[in-house]
Amino acid sequence: MAFKKSAPKIIAALLFTGLFFGTGISSYNGLAHEATGTPIFSAASNQQAVDTLNDFYIHAFSGEMPGNVQGLQINESNKQDVHNKLGKPVKVDGQFDLYSWDMGNPGYGFAYNKDNSISEIRNFGTAVERQTNLGDITPDLLGNQLGSADKILNVPRTDETDYVYETGKYEIHFIIGDNPIMEGPDQTVNHVNLKEAK
Repeated sequence: MAFKKSAPKIIAALLFTGLFFGTGISSYNGLAHEATGTPIFSAASNQQAVDTLNDFYIHAFSGEMPGNVQGLQINESNKQDVHNKLGKPVKVDGQFDLYSWDMGNPGYGFAYNKDNSISEIRNFGTAVERQTNLGDITPDLLGNQLGSADKILNVPRTDETDYVYETGKYEIHFIIGDNPIMEGPDQTVNHVNLKEAK
């Protein structure tokens, strides 16, 4: 679907169909990967990964992430807003305030500017049924749904690759690494970062 090429038109179409609000019909039709003839995705759980990816990308244009943290905006919302929505973090690691995942809810990390406004939101996905969200988002899926990344970076001290997509004033980073799940693709999204564009 090459989102990036005509994002405003596609966002309007998604809004029209209701996908933006989680009620629409997704456009994935199970096409086979042209180079190998093998499916890029399998069955319905992978459709959820496509929907999850599209949801991340659409919300990135407003500086937000979807799900439990929707409404918390980069450079607008602050630490108290996060605490009001999610409670106190389970861990503070010096860079991020961390919130753990539970059944059906992803883990999050929040970094803050000096004025306590949010500088970065990190989504770690879920541990249970991960293949229905981040665990099935692959480099092929990113390319098919969003087009070519604006930047592809190597993450220092890891074997991960950072696929960066610019979304107006913000940029969304899909960090790809080894799949921690035994079944499924070898390389998938480990986490997603959202921050102000540089």
